[in-house]
Amino acid sequence: MPLTRRYRCLDDDGGILFNETTWKTHILTASAAIVYETLVEQGGGDAITMDEATQVLRDALDLDPDTPDIAQLLAMLTTLGVIRR
Repeated sequence: MPLTRRYRCLDDDGGILFNETTWKTHILTASAAIVYETLVEQGGGDAITMDEATQVLRDALDLDPDTPDIAQLLAMLTTLGVIRR
């Protein structure tokens, strides 16, 4: 299922993510924007599984998905439908 999001990169400052379903806007830090962009690219515009997301974080971005900050970001991206449950 294609994502119902509009995303605008703000160069090195992060990005703005607009959820067309809820009409909520989310401001992403530069780091969160990189994670978001990488996961969307991995899924080709569709939601990916949590297993796929954690593998991408470890392999492509060299991040530990078990740290509190990354776990919080993954939970938010799951709520937004970027990662499917």
